[in-house]
Order: sequence, then structure tokens, then C-alpha cells
Amino acid sequence: MKNHFKSILLCAIAILIVLALWHYRKEKESKLPSESTNSTINVFATQNTAELDKDKQKTNISGSMEAKLATPSMIQTNLQTLVGKARIMVENQNAKIDFWGLVEDQDENPIEGAKIVGNTRTWHVTASLGIDTIFPKISAITGPNGKFEIHDASGDVLSVESVQKDGYELESNAQRDFGYRTSERFSADPNNPIIFRMWKTNIHEHLISGGKTFDVVPDGRPYFINLTSDTISESGTGDLKVWIQYTNQVVRGQLYDWSAGIEVVNGGLLEDTGRYSSMYLAPTGGFTPSFQLRQQIKGGQSGEIGDRRFYLWLKNGQEYGRMNINLYAPYGYLSPGLIRISYAVNPSGSRILKP
Repeated sequence: MKNHFKSILLCAIAILIVLALWHYRKEKESKLPSESTNSTINVFATQNTAELDKDKQKTNISGSMEAKLATPSMIQTNLQTLVGKARIMVENQNAKIDFWGLVEDQDENPIEGAKIVGNTRTWHVTASLGIDTIFPKISAITGPNGKFEIHDASGDVLSVESVQKDGYELESNAQRDFGYRTSERFSADPNNPIIFRMWKTNIHEHLISGGKTFDVVPDGRPYFINLTSDTISESGTGDLKVWIQYTNQVVRGQLYDWSAGIEVVNGGLLEDTGRYSSMYLAPTGGFTPSFQLRQQIKGGQSGEIGDRRFYLWLKNGQEYGRMNINLYAPYGYLSPGLIRISYAVNPSGSRILKP
């Protein structure tokens, strides 16, 4: 984004310089005597007339010299104008930054005395008409209610480098960058502060985790995935039952039905759509037995459910887990269907899924 904005501004400055030079040249040409007039004087003037015109010629030469002597001043004025316009364009990229945040622990209790350190990205024009950024530091300390505020800053992005408190650590996937004058168009709200969740460093859970890619036949047949043993089979039992339905006889460009589903055996799942959620704590409710997606795709294309994240409620509530999963059919030219999954399960029955 920095290079894109820089290119736009440089193009604008170049155009302004060309227009300024063109305007100056036209102005200069309008003040010079024409060649046809000088030619007539040279051919038909007599010696006496030439003598009489010496003072006039001196005046013309003096005027030309004054015009030439004025050139640096005019150029300097034009450049100062360009620098001013460029500076306005750059400064308009910076917004006034106000920010409200809240620091909580894993149980949603406010944390007092947490230190927030970060910076803002601020644009400016250098003395040589270059475009550059500086990163002024910002900092804050949370109060008894866990809240903090940041004001008296400017820029297009606010970045939180760290949230520090002895005995705690910030969730790994926490949002750290907030774009005020970027495509994000972040808008701070004092009534809805951004939450930063921290976990006590002495909380450790033994998780069963793994990741696997399975080739499958996408004809609707069920596949059973056992998360404990990291295996898949077409019969027997498992924690998940997964299927993909798609025809293997296609005409390129023609529309075909495509569907896929995930079912939790003796349990449920709940999709997490939070972009910055670390999924360290499973919810207490809201689980459903299955997930399905139906769509149409063109022959020659590949269908998928997309990279989705789910909380898992397993073995009739005896275990909790989380998983990232995607289902494809076909998967390139190598596989008619593919299941890609990664997961973490807490066998103790605790909802804590922090590694």
C-alpha cells in the first residue's frame, strides 16, 4: 500500500511540475519580441536609426536580463507551491487517531496495570520532495477496569506491538494492526473497545493434536475420521463423518451440483468466523450435529467449502476440541477428492484448548 500511494503522489507532483514549467515558458515567450520584427529592423534600419535605437535596445536587453534574473525566483516559488500541495496530499493520508481498548484474562476478568506499546505509521514529505513514513511510539496503561485509551496521535495505521503484564501472555492470534486510512477503514468506538485477551502463563493443557490430508472418492460415500489415531476409513467408527458429492463425468463450462458435509458422531460442532480468534476456549453451547454446503460449479473447476474453523463437542460432551478443515472435489488433476484437516482435542474434558 505504501508503494502504491507513493507512486500516485509522485505522478501528481510530476504533472504539477510540467504544468508549472509550461506556464512559465508561455509567460516568457509572450514577453520576448517576435523574430519578424527584429528581421525588419535589421534589413531596413539606417545607420542613424540604429544609433537612435541604441537606448531602446539597451532597455530591451535590460528587460530581458531582469526576466532572466527573475527565473530562479519564479522557479523557487513554483517549487514551494508544489511542495505545499504535496505536503497537503500526504497529510491528508494521516488521520487523527483515537483508540479505546480493553485487556481481559481468559475468564473475561479485567487486568489492571497491563502496558500497551505500539506505534502509528505517519506519512510526510522530505526536503527533497521524497515521500517517507515515520513510526512515532504510543503507549498506555490499563486502569482498574482493564481499559485504556490512546489519543493525540496521527497516521493511517495504528499497530500494537505488545501487551505486557507479568504472569500473562497475549493470545497468539490477537489483532494488532488497525487501519484508519486504509481499505480497512477502522472506526474506533468508546462504547465498544477492542478486546485483548491474555492468559496466565501457568495454564497448560495436554492436547491431542494432529493434521492430515486424505484422498477420497467424491461420490457421496461417508468417511470416518478418528482424531485420536489420526486415521480415516470408509466403515467403522470415528469422531467425524465426512462426505463429498460431485459427478465424475463433466462437460467443461456446464453447471453441476456440488455438495459436502461434516457430521460429529455423538457430538456437535460450532463454526468460528472470528478473523482474530485464537480458539483457546470452547463455548458452553450452540453446537449443532452437522454442517453442509451445497452449490453449483462449472465443469473443469474445483469446488470446496473453504478453509473453515469449528469448535468440537465430542463423545457426548466428554471432550472438547477445535479443527481447521477444507473439503475439495476435484483437487487438481491428481485427486478426485481431498480432505485437509488439522485439529486439537482436550481429552480431560476441559474447554481450554490453549496449547
